[in-house]
Amino acid sequence: MTDAVVSTAASPRLLAGHAVIARIRRVLIVTVIAGFAYGTFTAAGAGGCAGGYDGNGGYLDGAGRATDAVPTCMELTLRPSPFVFIAIGLILVLAIGRVLRAADEQVALRTLDRAATGIVALVVIAIVVSHVWFQLVPLHDLTSSASWTVISPFPFGTIDVSTEPVPGVSG
Repeated sequence: MTDAVVSTAASPRLLAGHAVIARIRRVLIVTVIAGFAYGTFTAAGAGGCAGGYDGNGGYLDGAGRATDAVPTCMELTLRPSPFVFIAIGLILVLAIGRVLRAADEQVALRTLDRAATGIVALVVIAIVVSHVWFQLVPLHDLTSSASWTVISPFPFGTIDVSTEPVPGVSG
């Protein structure tokens, strides 16, 4: 009887499908890290004032000419788009759904590997495209007296724009 206990303890049996479960855990970890990285690295800010004051206390426009209009300061803020988080979640849910219908373990593992690769690729592309788009927004060409949002042709990041008078001007 002790021989049977020793032989069972010497070669532990793995749960059926343990490789798929381990791969699902890996995809979940990749998803969490990718979501955190996207939320962290899709953030930037830029700002500036078009104009200012002359030596006599009057106003100057962006070209340095005297003007009666109060110059404005613009601030752009890049932040993550909820669409990317939704896409990451959809990739994960669809991959797990396909794993549940997989014909064998190899198909399931391949599906999970592709999901992890797709999530990482989506996040890298989203970070790069959103930063490139943010750098291409013409800061001083935007003129408005209110806060608004720049709509990117790519849903990888959201750019908020706010304007206010130059510091020292009330109202």
